[in-house]
Amino acid sequence: MADTEYRVTKATTEMSTDPFEMSVERTVKDATIEHPAELTFTLENTGDEPVRIKSYGVWPFGVLGLLDSPGGDDYMTESGLNSPSYETSDRVEVKPNGMSISSEPLTRTIKPGKLVSRRYELDGDDIYRAGTYYVVPEFDDHPSSYTTGDSWSTLDYRLQLDIEEKARLPF
Repeated sequence: MADTEYRVTKATTEMSTDPFEMSVERTVKDATIEHPAELTFTLENTGDEPVRIKSYGVWPFGVLGLLDSPGGDDYMTESGLNSPSYETSDRVEVKPNGMSISSEPLTRTIKPGKLVSRRYELDGDDIYRAGTYYVVPEFDDHPSSYTTGDSWSTLDYRLQLDIEEKARLPF
């Protein structure tokens, strides 16, 4: 009862990788002990060619971390953002003290004009304070990458979450 509850008040993306556009939707804004906040990430191929994406753990975003600053290296939570995709993947092992991912990549193609969406969750008990946080597109030095030929480039995006304490009515 006394645990602080949070709300994701804003989620913004910056994508610097052509030919992609990325967006985020706050499908469940409140993060409580009983129920996580939910975010749906969408990646669209806006180019004229099919693009192969290589990621680790789950495709296409991989296993994501959450940081206090855009260039920091201290994860906000031990497990970062969770995803229902982790449970169905044979390449992600979630443990009580953290997680591990397989070093074998998943490679699939997004055709021109197509998009792919994945849901991620942020548990209320993993948030330790209100503030601005940054989703990190890599976990354990395994960033997602893409190619239209033979040369791979890092899938470069920045996702910012603004989290506030949820107001509670007094008893």
